[in-house]
Amino acid sequence: MTPNGAVPFSTATIRRRLALTWIGIAGSVGVLFVAALSTRSPLDDRDPAQQRPGFLDAVGHASSAPRIAPDLPRNGRKVVVFFVRPGVAGWLCSSLSTDQPLRRRADVAVVGPAATSSCTGVATVTDPAGSLARAFGMRRPRDGGPPVGYAVVDSHGLIRYRTLDPRVASALDEVETMVRATP
Repeated sequence: MTPNGAVPFSTATIRRRLALTWIGIAGSVGVLFVAALSTRSPLDDRDPAQQRPGFLDAVGHASSAPRIAPDLPRNGRKVVVFFVRPGVAGWLCSSLSTDQPLRRRADVAVVGPAATSSCTGVATVTDPAGSLARAFGMRRPRDGGPPVGYAVVDSHGLIRYRTLDPRVASALDEVETMVRATP
């Protein structure tokens, strides 16, 4: 006992408490790590820094956009080109049908490996070989299949933003933000 009546902790007790604290911290970090890994999708970019970077020209200098359809891109008008797979196309087309602000700010095209008939009011392009995605410089997702994401073309016909985004149909407000940031 100490002069003030307190019982000092033994060295063994302090070590035990410290060990339990560190085990708790390590366990918590491990759980967070597993949770972070479980949110990754096979449609995500292999390099997380390249997915949805949030600023223009993240992959270098802007390059000329290829012709998407006979009238796209149009001079003086921005274009958002969505790259989809059949399982994502319907969900995206449904979201686009109700998103008028995005369609007022830019022309919209949906490109996929199979025909996409559920998109009304937007250009749809079938690209089974993926040549348009390659021409846009879209990255391959982790599963190696066709990209799911979008590219933004500025009013001068230059590709200013491209990203994989498997959840793009639920994040059209983010797409609109990128369109607004594009000249």
